[in-house]
Amino acid sequence: MLLEQYTYTSGSVEPLPRHSHIEYQFGLSFDCQGEYYYRGELHQIPIGNFSIIHSGEVHSPSERTYLPEPAKFWMMHINPDLLQTAAAEIAERPTSLPFFPTAFLQDEELTDLFVHLHIASEKNFFQLEQDTALLLLLTHLIVRYAQDSPSMRPLKSVRPAIMNVCDFLQEHYARNVSLEELANVAGLSRFYLCRAFSKEIGMTPHVYQMQVRIAHAKRLLAKGMAIAEVAFKTGFYDQSHFGWHFKRLVGVTPGNYLGKSNNFLDRLT
Repeated sequence: MLLEQYTYTSGSVEPLPRHSHIEYQFGLSFDCQGEYYYRGELHQIPIGNFSIIHSGEVHSPSERTYLPEPAKFWMMHINPDLLQTAAAEIAERPTSLPFFPTAFLQDEELTDLFVHLHIASEKNFFQLEQDTALLLLLTHLIVRYAQDSPSMRPLKSVRPAIMNVCDFLQEHYARNVSLEELANVAGLSRFYLCRAFSKEIGMTPHVYQMQVRIAHAKRLLAKGMAIAEVAFKTGFYDQSHFGWHFKRLVGVTPGNYLGKSNNFLDRLT
């Protein structure tokens, strides 16, 4: 997978020739109507719509050479093998390569998933969150919009496997684990694990992982450990990263929590 972010100033732009590539190309324009030559015609892509260029198909941006206003585009390139694997996990059987008959989609939920994946990757969020964000995006895209899309089968009870994953995350809370690693622990596909985990626990694995980390961090802070050391011991890559997540889940900064912990915690031993 390759994520790209382009920002253009207003003025002249260099048109690109028609071309094709093996990857699927997905795009989002935030503030400028897009234009693509694709499947033999010119498509007007409204602002905020999600564009799709299928693997191997000839395409090019419009031949316009001037942008009247600044423009921001975010792109994602996906190898066909990755998309086909996701489709097979959804269907729980071998499937053909997903085919998307439309050139663009208007779907606020899809846009939100796409933006979250970009932000999670750009800000170097935990691997589990990045993996989950990608899987949720591909699942939404395939199930809603692929031609002959696979249907999701009813979930069977796999509670022992889910409890194994919970135990693993409790034991290895500071590690930057991947969704693939958790799937191996559970003996399930990544897709089935995310669905089953959410049903059994009420949240995705990466949200559970974050709550486990913050719970450990609160205990360490209550013991008087320095904030920077707590951040390191609970798997955050720096104090700022830790502080952002801590305040989001607890409602106060680690410093405020540390200062007030004596009010409700008798310094855990």
